[in-house]
Amino acid sequence: MNPRASALFVSAAVIISTLVPSTASAQTSSVSAAELPSLLMVSNSATPIAYDRDLFGDWADADGDGCNTRYEVLIDTSTTPVDVTAGCALSGGTWVSAYDGFSTTLTSEIQIDHVVALAEAWRSGAWAWTDEQRSSFANDIDVPYALTTSSGAANQSKADKDPARWLPTNDAYTCEYVTSWALVKYRWSLTIDTQELAVLQGILSGQCGATVVELPDVRISSTDPVVPSEPELGGEIVPFANGVTRLAGASRYETAIAVSKRYSPGVPAVFVATGTNFPDALSAAAAAAYLGGPLLLTPSGSLPSAVVAEIIRLKPKDIYIAGDRGVVSASAESELNRIAPTQRLGGLSRYDTGNKIIETIFPTTTHAFIATGRTFPDALAATGAAGSVDAPVVLVDGSQSGLAPESLALLAHLGIGSVTIVGGTGAVTEAIERQLSARYNTTRIGGLSRYETAASVNDAYFASGSAQSAFLATGLNFPDALAGAALAGAMRSPIYVTESGCVPSPVRSSISRFGSVSTAVLGGASVVSDNAAANLGCLTKAVPKISGTAKVGSTLTAAPGVWTPGTTLSFRWYANGVSLGGGNVLKLTSAHQGKTITVRVTGSLQGHVSATVSSRPTSTVSGTTPPPPPAPTPPRYPNAVTAGAYCAKQYAGWIGYTVTGIKMQCKTSSSDSRLRWRAA
Repeated sequence: MNPRASALFVSAAVIISTLVPSTASAQTSSVSAAELPSLLMVSNSATPIAYDRDLFGDWADADGDGCNTRYEVLIDTSTTPVDVTAGCALSGGTWVSAYDGFSTTLTSEIQIDHVVALAEAWRSGAWAWTDEQRSSFANDIDVPYALTTSSGAANQSKADKDPARWLPTNDAYTCEYVTSWALVKYRWSLTIDTQELAVLQGILSGQCGATVVELPDVRISSTDPVVPSEPELGGEIVPFANGVTRLAGASRYETAIAVSKRYSPGVPAVFVATGTNFPDALSAAAAAAYLGGPLLLTPSGSLPSAVVAEIIRLKPKDIYIAGDRGVVSASAESELNRIAPTQRLGGLSRYDTGNKIIETIFPTTTHAFIATGRTFPDALAATGAAGSVDAPVVLVDGSQSGLAPESLALLAHLGIGSVTIVGGTGAVTEAIERQLSARYNTTRIGGLSRYETAASVNDAYFASGSAQSAFLATGLNFPDALAGAALAGAMRSPIYVTESGCVPSPVRSSISRFGSVSTAVLGGASVVSDNAAANLGCLTKAVPKISGTAKVGSTLTAAPGVWTPGTTLSFRWYANGVSLGGGNVLKLTSAHQGKTITVRVTGSLQGHVSATVSSRPTSTVSGTTPPPPPAPTPPRYPNAVTAGAYCAKQYAGWIGYTVTGIKMQCKTSSSDSRLRWRAA
């Protein structure tokens, strides 16, 4: 037992007056340990800015006696008398780690632990304190339970975990430890989350809960004004350098890890979703953006070791699984629970899962985005905009004539006053729009394509220069984009979808107008090319057509169709795939006879990726029509010799002839009678 804190624990009938801190007022109040959880504030809100240990300062020498806080605690907690000499050198002491029973006589082998770790205090409210208040918390020796001695192993194991994630291996110390935790949080008006509350209530019951303790002076009131904080842009996230940064890996899981690396350790939450389908991860992306944590992907069966290592690095306060055991297995859940408290948010369908995620993560809010859950691009584009206004993205079956009762109940539960439908009527029907309009202020943002829809959403929610970064993902497949959507939402940045080789015109115009100084590209060059990353546009192009007759001596003409205005066009002809030359006309010669002709049109325009389109081939080129051969001339005066010789020469297999006046007829073996004559 901690010798400094042991005086806190007395029987229910006796209160030890020596527990009153030196700063306590004359009126102190005592409660049972079981009452402590009810005195604490519960909040699951995310910390808006990243933890910074330096803001708590160093050990202080408050009384100026040459011994800082560390040595004051060592002197106070030694179980044997301590000699203190010049420079606060200690000798003769013995220290015991209440966490695990480790004992030593060497000050170098014992550590001083903040019962409520500095990082935990930061997440629980200290992020809003002044530097002086944080220093006072870090050096609080006015109560005997805020600081304690610990072995190095126990201190490393505990780190910044709360009682829901870590308890001492010395079971006999559990009651004292949890009570000390609750008293520190009460003293400094620090919040607890729902998992923390459940553990405190469970432990501080029975005999442990009957223990009577005195409440300490409150050092910071929950009603004290909050100091101005940094903007929520960034927070736990490493900003992008100017220019293009590509976030990619060898697989969809590695790409999600590359995105997650932008988060510093100590994130409030990590979401884990299947990487084999998109709906669960889409719902999780907006929730992860709201909490300020990353989204990681996994196969259904087991967690990849690289994903496990990344989650350990992140040191999340909580882990959420998006989907039921059919998409993320029970064994994966067990493995995640060993890292941090894990909660599964799944339902019977993609829509049930999405609703469960929103209901769990989002508080009451006035606005929501509505997108189809049948395809991914619209909901993906909405995530960045949703992050900018702390709104959820509600997935619906957009093909139906109305929303499911569960979706309507969710909107009512959230306190929604307005909604934005993302996508055209082909994505979310007019009937659903009418149903929503009868209840809420409803706006639809759509386009002729997924690319135009994404651009229109971002145009509506992001002013020029309102964020440092823009995100770019493929509009043709979902895995690389999902984890990036969570990051874009957390950074309150727009996310665009694009073709692989170039950027469609509406997206290019929107990105140019937005004017970000950095672009985060999601996925490798095979899914988003370097040309697309550089915001080079796609040309509007057409399949050329060939007019004219495919005949030797004729002229063929190429019609290029409609291209982007200002595009420079060039032509090249081919015969059976062999290049012939340029120009938009081709004169056919005997060299082309028997071949098919095609033409290729290449367009080029500054700021765009050049494009080449081929026509369909012509029919085979025919030659000119020759005159018929002259008919053979029979002899003028047929007789047996000349007539027979003539028929033998003209007709193979002849069998005879007849002469009637000036006419002669040769007969063949096929009974084919051929008549030849000549005037006498």
